Amino acid sequence: MNSDITRQVVLGFLREVRSGRNPDAAGIYLAEQVAAHQLESENPRVLARSPANYADHVREFRQLFGEFTLRIDELLVNGDRAYARWTQFGHHTGQIDGYPASGRPLTLIDSACYRVADGKIVEYWIQADRCGLHRQLAWTEQG
Repeated sequence: MNSDITRQVVLGFLREVRSGRNPDAAGIYLAEQVAAHQLESENPRVLARSPANYADHVREFRQLFGEFTLRIDELLVNGDRAYARWTQFGHHTGQIDGYPASGRPLTLIDSACYRVADGKIVEYWIQADRCGLHRQLAWTEQG
C-alpha cells in the first residue's frame, strides 16, 4: 500500500470524522466492517465497527465533551499503517462513568494505529489515557 494514500485516508478521517466536525463522513474513510482493538489493560477487546456506528460513537463524544477540538500531535506512516497521537479538548457536558456533567474543561490524550486497505481503514488499535480522564473527572466532582 502506498504511504501517501494511507496518510491521506487517516488524516482525513481524524480531521473530518474523529474531530466531531462531520461524523456522517465515516463511510468515506472506514470500510464496511472495521476491527477496532480496544487496548485497555483491564479489558482488552475487539469491537466490530461500521461507518454508521462509528458516526454514532463520535456523536456520543459530542454529548459527553461538548463541541470539542482535536489536535493531531503526531502522525507516522509506513505503507498500510499509520500511527496517530492526538489531544482532545472539551468540557464535561454529559455523564461519564458515573460522574455527572460539571461543565469543566476535560483533556483526553489518545493514540491509535490504523491499517488501510483499498483506500479505507479496515482495522485499528486504540489506546486512551483513561486514568488521566478519571483523575480529571474526580477533580471536577471535588469542586
